[in-house]
Amino acid sequence: MNSSWSSTLPNPSVTARFVAVIILSLAVCGPARAHPDRPGIIISTDSAIGLIDTHGGKSLSPVTFSSTYAWGNDTGVAPQDIDDGLVLAMALNMDRDKILDVLAVVPTFGNASLPAEMLVAEHITYELKEQERIPVVPGASSPISQILHATPLWFDGTPTQVAGHDGSFAAACWNSGVSAMHELLRASRTPVTLLALGPMTDIACLVNNARPSVLRKIREIIAIASRLEGESVQINGLVVNDFNFRMDPVAGALLLGADTRVQVPIRLMSFSLTGQTSQSGDLIAFNADSYPGPQRPNPKSERSFAWLLAAAEPRNAYWSGIFGTEEGPFDQYALIATLWPELFDCRPARAYVQQCPTPAWSEDFPHDADGNPTEQPYNADNNPCVDHGSAHGGSLNEVPAQLIVTLDTEDTGPLVRGETGVDGNIPNLDRPSRPVTACVDFAGGEARQEFEAILKQYTW
Repeated sequence: MNSSWSSTLPNPSVTARFVAVIILSLAVCGPARAHPDRPGIIISTDSAIGLIDTHGGKSLSPVTFSSTYAWGNDTGVAPQDIDDGLVLAMALNMDRDKILDVLAVVPTFGNASLPAEMLVAEHITYELKEQERIPVVPGASSPISQILHATPLWFDGTPTQVAGHDGSFAAACWNSGVSAMHELLRASRTPVTLLALGPMTDIACLVNNARPSVLRKIREIIAIASRLEGESVQINGLVVNDFNFRMDPVAGALLLGADTRVQVPIRLMSFSLTGQTSQSGDLIAFNADSYPGPQRPNPKSERSFAWLLAAAEPRNAYWSGIFGTEEGPFDQYALIATLWPELFDCRPARAYVQQCPTPAWSEDFPHDADGNPTEQPYNADNNPCVDHGSAHGGSLNEVPAQLIVTLDTEDTGPLVRGETGVDGNIPNLDRPSRPVTACVDFAGGEARQEFEAILKQYTW
């Protein structure tokens, strides 16, 4: 038995099935390995299809309190995103057809709270798809570094170090999911692709802690995040945010700015691409009218398809009430790019983090004579972050920074732009913008049709 795996097993509160899967796989054949003739993937995901919960479980109780201690229902409770669950089902179907190898599923906070997401990932993996050999391992339950608070200080007034191997992020972020990813990579004979379908907390932890020999095993990190420089992010005319990045912008910045001798390839699936099929004029909605289900139906596959359809209904109704259409695919773009990158217009680019205005705790923040803030902390007017300002929704007040992609490969400006450090809580990092591959569009009309055909073939 591999001692490094056994020493990093989660605590007894993790389900008995997870423990049994890990012990059995190690005792019989050691850590899972990708087949040399097909790509191996590890899925970092905030799978939440069918859940009614708060984003990231950020509310610790189902109510909010006013200044007079009167309580009300937490308006953040809602049916959560379906795309992470749908892409997990797709990947497991492709694994069954020996198109790729799913080596592990690592749920992380994001669309919902981590404990509930574990139930979703286990249900899809073990109950619907009967893939008992694939470990489902819990990752981060929250951001590791504070986002909407000032950076902690030492007793002498100096800020604590967040970045680097000796920083607070690397010291605190290691968990069972990160350990599992690390050991799978270490044992793999072939490169492995990491799909970052939720907040980048666990992936950033891995990259900031692993040795070069392990990082060289990463073929590519494919992330659902980023916007083109100057791009407004809208669905059917309504401004939205880059959810995966905004849930942990510190981790996103630390992933891009990791101080390592191995620069892991990163592919960013930008909103200019992934947002297309959620627009009313080009919508691909997941419902029984548009998706045919399994091509070779049997009781098990039909049960899986029926569960996914039923679990998606509350979210589709909720989404339609806001945007006028059902929710389109997002995370599926990363999975399809793993196998068929030629379907997309992907280019060399550079990525950087744009810090939004000074946060409210800073001495520089606008205040009235009584010391009360006179602007929203991040959503103020005259804002360097696109889409921000008083004309847009209050939800953008929770977005302290944006992940920007520029196609100007000569742009070697700073990786983190705007006010940083104590006031911004995103460290300066003292690095130039990061070379990445940015996928910005489909490779043409036929590629768009092939994308839709793949979705409908494998989503059930």
